[in-house]
Amino acid sequence: MSSTITPAVSEPQLAISGLKKEFASGFVLGPLDFTLGSGATIGLVGKNGAGKTTSFQLLTGNLDATAGEIRLAGRRLTPDTAELKREVGYLPQDPVLPEWASGHEVLSYAARLYGLPHIEERVTSAEDLWDCASYKRKPLGTLSYGMQKRVGLALATLHDPAYLILDEPFSGLDLNHIKTLEGMIAGRTRRGHITILSTHVLSFCARLCTEVLILADGKWSKVAPWDALSLEAREAEIESRFFGVRSTN
Repeated sequence: MSSTITPAVSEPQLAISGLKKEFASGFVLGPLDFTLGSGATIGLVGKNGAGKTTSFQLLTGNLDATAGEIRLAGRRLTPDTAELKREVGYLPQDPVLPEWASGHEVLSYAARLYGLPHIEERVTSAEDLWDCASYKRKPLGTLSYGMQKRVGLALATLHDPAYLILDEPFSGLDLNHIKTLEGMIAGRTRRGHITILSTHVLSFCARLCTEVLILADGKWSKVAPWDALSLEAREAEIESRFFGVRSTN
């Protein structure tokens, strides 16, 4: 078993204030104001073009905002804050991985960049968790979409980040790996980590999320009262809100 890495942030908090991103096309995301405390698991639901990818690029520190700021545990997140960005894990909807490298090589390289102890044990543990061991030496370009997705999940969670962003993480997974992912997300909630995920499968939001946001026309809005709703009512409320708003993008 690999040793557990204690994140640098003991009490995760994500604070978004006046966040805004403007594009030459005329699309504007925000302004957004939101605060997430320890153990928050947030579902982000929106139509294509509503701004989910832009939101995730801002939340991972890969994109500069036009105005406002994002703070992780009181520290401002920007593309230049490399040490702070290490506390963020990110799985894009379609992970872009080097086709010529193997999953094991990519994970080992990432473990060294994060400065993780017991690298081989850590990587092996991640490969076993996400069922990547049988093809860990094969070039990533030869793998199926689902296999690459599992390597992407291993890569995003390798350092047990205090903040994890998952864009459509369930796509390409079979039932066994969906169960593994659900268990991982639930475990993060119990341990006080913050997870933000985007999915069009409403049952996942209903079961796993402590709160759901609908993204439309560049704005986020809460689905409430979340805690008072049954699982079935949560799905119905998300669906109602989703089809009840118009996105012009």
